[in-house]
Amino acid sequence: MTAALAKTAEEALVRLRAAAPKNVELELYLSRSEERSIDLRDGRLDGVQSAASEGAGLRVIGAGRMAFAAAGQASVDAAMALLPRALEQLPHVEADDKRALPVPPKAADDAELSRSLWDEKLFTTSWDVIRPRLEELSARVRKADKRVASVLRAGYSESRGEVAIASTRGVMTHERGGSCSVGASALCDDGGELQVGSAYQSSRIAAALDFDLVARQAAERTVALLGATKLPGGRRSVIFDPWVSGEFLELISGLLCADEAQRGKSLLAGKIGQKVGSSLLTFVDDPRKKAGMASALYDDEGAPTARKIMIESGVVKDFFHDAYTAAREGRASNASAGRGSYRGLPGPGPSNFYLEAGKTSRDELMSSTKDGVLVLDVMGMHMADPISGEFSVGVSGLAVKDGKVGHAVKGAMISGNLLELLDRVDCVADDLTFYGAMGAPTFRVADLTVA
Repeated sequence: MTAALAKTAEEALVRLRAAAPKNVELELYLSRSEERSIDLRDGRLDGVQSAASEGAGLRVIGAGRMAFAAAGQASVDAAMALLPRALEQLPHVEADDKRALPVPPKAADDAELSRSLWDEKLFTTSWDVIRPRLEELSARVRKADKRVASVLRAGYSESRGEVAIASTRGVMTHERGGSCSVGASALCDDGGELQVGSAYQSSRIAAALDFDLVARQAAERTVALLGATKLPGGRRSVIFDPWVSGEFLELISGLLCADEAQRGKSLLAGKIGQKVGSSLLTFVDDPRKKAGMASALYDDEGAPTARKIMIESGVVKDFFHDAYTAAREGRASNASAGRGSYRGLPGPGPSNFYLEAGKTSRDELMSSTKDGVLVLDVMGMHMADPISGEFSVGVSGLAVKDGKVGHAVKGAMISGNLLELLDRVDCVADDLTFYGAMGAPTFRVADLTVA
């Protein structure tokens, strides 16, 4: 993939500008991507897939009215065909004087970041080379514990793509990136008791994937909950393993999206500058993280990205803003616009979102826990009420008593209020671990209701 897509966007914008009415602003978003994957089941080939896509999305804004059209081709002709489709919508759209395309400042180049997002070796290795590595991964999962009865899946996938954005407000960006991942899931059988576990790892660089680590973690997580019993009901510490923190981080990041707050659908609305959690909690969003899975030089409106502290020492500092939500508050965008694809409009959201590491080791955190449960699986965190903060979720994991990890726990429920949970975090470990674009260290919440 080269800068050809940027040239296409530049040429299309010239023609669009000439054809469009003088009183409208135009933004063209072009993308191309491809992906492929291979999956094995119990060491045997289960499927090979590949796909490619490209498309164009055109935003038209005039007199506070916005229209949008998209097509599955990234070409000048496709872009030109979108213009009349978008223009015919404008008279039927309600006007909003905050609707305008952004005029982003010029970003400083970051060649190191760009290099960290692109691996020339992706899509160059044949399945004949990758398949034996997955077969060995499957064999390692089976050998790790005699109770592992089946490797349900061992898979590898990779993708790469590029995006070009051009607008009549002076935006002209082009960016490319790739990624790869390896994962495994297994089934264990211990005298008729069945458990399933999984592990995965993703990276921008294929050589950075650790197949052996994924095999070991998949086996460990598959057998970890064997022999599980219920804990007696009561209030105790709940320890979140980094593996299960993704849902928690997604919930927090969603509450920090300005569009949700402006609609009154976030319990953090109106809380800029207010303390909402423990002083041990600092949440950061860093789209400039080297080799980060959601890193980018520009957001999906062409604004240059920057690292942002969203919650600092428990105090809300910022929300994710795109150009529209920022205009509604009379401020500048903080370059948090994202799109699901060329078919969709931009909206605010996180990039590489994480809870900053503390200074305590995981071992020290565990040894200082008198009565608690180490959560290895959580179900339903996304069902927490974003307005009231009330939640009740199922968890499984390991009992912790007097600093010692004990028997497996299954069928437990933790309930309470999200602000209460944030406020009661009393220890954050130093083992920050990313799974995809979300990262967290082990952290402990004191005195939650566990039933």
